Amino acid sequence: MAAKLDRREFVRRLSAAALAYPLIADARGVENAVSPSSKKPFRGIFAILQTPFTANDQLDQEDLEREVNFCIRAGAHGLVWPQLAGEFYLLSEEERLRGAEAILHSAAGRSVVVIGVQAPTKETAVKFARDAEEKGADAVIALPPFLGHIGLDTVTDYYRALAKAVKLPIFIQNSGEPWGPALSTSFVIQLAREIPQLGYIKEEISPVGHRIGEYVRSGAMSGIFSGNAGRNLLNELARGSSGTMPACEFIDVDVEIYNLAAAGKTEEARNLFGMLLPMINLEETYGVAFAKEVLVRRGIFKTAKLRGSSSKALDDVDIQELEAWWKPLAPHLKS
Repeated sequence: MAAKLDRREFVRRLSAAALAYPLIADARGVENAVSPSSKKPFRGIFAILQTPFTANDQLDQEDLEREVNFCIRAGAHGLVWPQLAGEFYLLSEEERLRGAEAILHSAAGRSVVVIGVQAPTKETAVKFARDAEEKGADAVIALPPFLGHIGLDTVTDYYRALAKAVKLPIFIQNSGEPWGPALSTSFVIQLAREIPQLGYIKEEISPVGHRIGEYVRSGAMSGIFSGNAGRNLLNELARGSSGTMPACEFIDVDVEIYNLAAAGKTEEARNLFGMLLPMINLEETYGVAFAKEVLVRRGIFKTAKLRGSSSKALDDVDIQELEAWWKPLAPHLKS
């Protein structure tokens, strides 16, 4: 049985992980990993934005901009769009370009912005990446190519093409099937050593914590994030992760947990995480539908509309459970 990780050791590991990256101090004096191009913090809680739709399935730009402001008020260290939780696969190329522009304009330099550029072909991904760079994004993120019979040679060529096309840091999102092949840690590390611009990962292949440890020990990675709704955030921070990229409906709570852990208040961080965990379980069950339902309740979205669907995913029992778990979290909802 592994030895219990006490508060002092947790803080020591968190601090040691931070020292593995270039450092700056943010407005609160917290040291952060920094992207080589933008010199903005690449550490903490990066909010995955949901995509709001009107009743007739149009992209709701007003709600998208409101979501950006909500996340910034809530203390998000970064914004990411459009990824899986942002339903990128339901958006046209024009909507993705227009949405990216709206987010960057709304953020106005107040937060790191990472634009999702994944596409079935490298040519389309490069188009999105160049557009993001021209509009002022701090980084881009891309799943591997995900249609057809994709081998590692194709994946390598795809990420090399992105690195050649832009000077921005590039996050590799490793989610596995059906969103491209599951990439080994050795493959990701090899790419990062070949092209340091690719030394950023959003890891979602189990066991994520162990894989994060491999990335940290390699010394090749500049930013090591997880996803999976942030359900193992504290475990991952103790292993040296840079942070996590959860959906944004409870982003203020995620940020508070992260800040408590970074300040050495491990027990408080664990207690608050325990309050959030039932909500994470609901999100893991219902996905985007749950996130949007919460954003409606928080006054950010006008509707929880799922594109192409007229039915609600959550039934009355789910809503009762949401309301029950909402009460202990309410004091921590800051905006």
